[in-house]
Amino acid sequence: MALSDSHLAALQSRLNYIAEIVDMIAEWSDARDRSILSLLDDIENDVLVIIGSESKPDEEDSTYIMHCSWTSDASKAGMYESLPKKVAAIMTLGIGKILLPAADVEKWVLNWRAAMQELLAAFTRSANLDQAMGRLMGLDIMLTNLLSFIAAMRLNPMIER
Repeated sequence: MALSDSHLAALQSRLNYIAEIVDMIAEWSDARDRSILSLLDDIENDVLVIIGSESKPDEEDSTYIMHCSWTSDASKAGMYESLPKKVAAIMTLGIGKILLPAADVEKWVLNWRAAMQELLAAFTRSANLDQAMGRLMGLDIMLTNLLSFIAAMRLNPMIER
């Protein structure tokens, strides 16, 4: 799979944007100067932009194209095996839960951040297509998990705005 310079630049921009979200959570964790829901409010739009941005086909590929086309030559088993074990375990935690105390919400978000840091680092060390695509898919799974979690927390009466 060969990507043009503009496609590579768009992918790098996407990864940088993901890293910015991870950094926002780290900064919040250090300062704790606002509620967790306020942080999630700020992050939600950023995640939606990453996942759903309209692409210019000559310059970048959509998330859909990345998921369908980029993975077509990769082994599903190889992609799965490329995921760090801690990340694979975190991928299913907290999804579908609504009634969580603030401490558990914060813990979930901090675990998400740690998994994303590990995935971003693993992506940069990818040695083959299976590893790169598995880790890119992992990043997108984690982003969509975060979106689901944020939506669920909007219904959670146990946390404050």
